[in-house]
Amino acid sequence: MPFLPENRISPSRARLRQVIFLTCLTILFLPALAKGMSLLTPEEIFPLKIDGLQYEVPALVLEGPSLDDKDVKTPEPLTEEAGRERDYVILTAYDRDASVRRMVEKQINLYLTTRRKTFQKWLERSGRFQSLIRDVLEEEGLPPDLVYLPLIESGYRLSARSRARAVGPWQFIAATAKRYGLRINYWLDERRDPVKATRAASRYLRDLYQDFQSWPLALAAYNAGEGRIRYAIRKGKTDDYWKLARSRRYLKRETRYYVSRFIAAGMIAADPEKYGFLDLDYHEPFRFDEVKISSPVSLSFVGRCTGTDTETIRRLNPELKRWCTPPDFKSYTLRVPEGKAGEFLSCYRKASPRERMPRIPYIVKKGDTLYEIAKRYRIPRKELYSMNRGVNPRRLRPGMMIFLPPSESRISSISRTASDPGLVPYTIRKGDTLSGIARRYGVKTRQILALNRTIHPRRLRPGSVIYLPPSE
Repeated sequence: MPFLPENRISPSRARLRQVIFLTCLTILFLPALAKGMSLLTPEEIFPLKIDGLQYEVPALVLEGPSLDDKDVKTPEPLTEEAGRERDYVILTAYDRDASVRRMVEKQINLYLTTRRKTFQKWLERSGRFQSLIRDVLEEEGLPPDLVYLPLIESGYRLSARSRARAVGPWQFIAATAKRYGLRINYWLDERRDPVKATRAASRYLRDLYQDFQSWPLALAAYNAGEGRIRYAIRKGKTDDYWKLARSRRYLKRETRYYVSRFIAAGMIAADPEKYGFLDLDYHEPFRFDEVKISSPVSLSFVGRCTGTDTETIRRLNPELKRWCTPPDFKSYTLRVPEGKAGEFLSCYRKASPRERMPRIPYIVKKGDTLYEIAKRYRIPRKELYSMNRGVNPRRLRPGMMIFLPPSESRISSISRTASDPGLVPYTIRKGDTLSGIARRYGVKTRQILALNRTIHPRRLRPGSVIYLPPSE
């Protein structure tokens, strides 16, 4: 028997109303039936949602005998690992859609088969930086899931460089890096610094999330750029990343698979044993002490002061691109091996500027220019200018002394006059003659001429530098 008159509405609409009516009855009376069978507690309330409106029906649930306290199960406290998984707001949100699950499972299968060896290297390398990155993310108030983003960006390789010239573990391009405070010049590239780059990436990701109010869209924007994602949203008429990713019309292939790759990599990295990655040889954590210095130092000097080598100092300061700290910085924060800060500072204070920053003195000859000197000794002009600040390249005079960066081949190619630490430099004053200088310092004139073959004894210019033999 029909519940509604058939002569007023169409048969299809009548059947639809019958289905809705029976569904509502089931939802309304099922809690009371379950309550009578002691399946629910009196405090449980079933929400009823029809046509977008939500109703609560507590009266039906509260009828019937109450349960004893012993029958109510107390939830067990979460373990640290379970609590961490609960905080993974990005990794745990993908399984609400079957098509999304298929995309993630496809990437998981890829990491477990074709790219297994490569992914294992990434996992082992992650041991060096994960705790450091996780601490920075927590300080910046971001989800801990993002600690796995460098897995798919660079495999945690600090020197990684893409075809688009993105550099470092977070793969910053130069424009974005400078916008978020990272310095890039001839002497250093802070995109390769795991601490500074992580802080910059955290601020960038937070801004992207505030713009798009969706982590999948924020991650896609991190990969493709904000402009590309806004264009895709406008053309696709949806702000659902997964709908945009299913179509080839709006996003490039890399961006369409980017979020699913991140989720797949994060799921494996969070529980590698579950996916068959056993006996991983994780790298040692990145530990160091920081010291602040007020004058530039060479990395070889830092290695000697801390009882290590230059390569160790380079690994602790991956942002440094050259053989020393930037010469034009008034102060610099340097990393030294853990527990070696006091030892280094003591050595640093006792050392002379020449010991801290060894340089090769070079006497300018007639016709020399900084460009020709840089070309002759294969020195980048930027480095030569930085080491000789205050020298006007258009006013080089024969006899002036400039400095070149240290190099074994350079030392051997420059005359002994410029490289022998036993020689005594002397600055010519007004009225000086070679014979007068020789008598004053107890040396012979021919010795001075032998050490300074480029000077003319009758054309000494005030301010020029000559070298004297060590006094006996």
